[in-house]
Amino acid sequence: MKKIIILSILFIMPLFVLSQNKKKYYSEIKGIEKEFNSGLYIVFDFGNRQVYDIWGGLSGKQRLVDESGEKIPFNSMVDAGNYLSDRGWEFLQAYTSVYDSKVIVHWIFCKEAENLEQAIEGIMTKEMYNQRK
Repeated sequence: MKKIIILSILFIMPLFVLSQNKKKYYSEIKGIEKEFNSGLYIVFDFGNRQVYDIWGGLSGKQRLVDESGEKIPFNSMVDAGNYLSDRGWEFLQAYTSVYDSKVIVHWIFCKEAENLEQAIEGIMTKEMYNQRK
C-alpha cells in the first residue's frame, strides 16, 4: 500500500512542477471609431510589437488575419473579446482614453502560458503574417 502511495506522489509531482513554469501574459484590444464610416477600427496589442504608427494612429499591422492573410472582421469590441476568450484569454478590465479628440476603448485580457508564443498560439496579426511569408 505504501508503494502505491509513493508511486502516486511521484507521478503527480511533475504535474505541479510543470504548472509552476507558467506565467501571466497580457493583451489589450484597442478600438477607435472609424473616421468616414460606422464601426470600430480594432487592433490587438500583445506587447511584442508597436501598436501606434509613426503618425500616432493605430497601426493596421496589428489587426488580426486568418491563415491566408485576410483581415478578420469584428463587428464590435465584444466580438473581438469573444475571439480572445475562445482562445483561452480571460477578460480583466475595460477603460477608455482620449487621443487626438478621439475616444479609444481599451479591453485588457490575461492568459497563463509558458511563453508568449504559446499564449498567442492560433492568433496572427498582419505583421506576423507578413514576416512569415
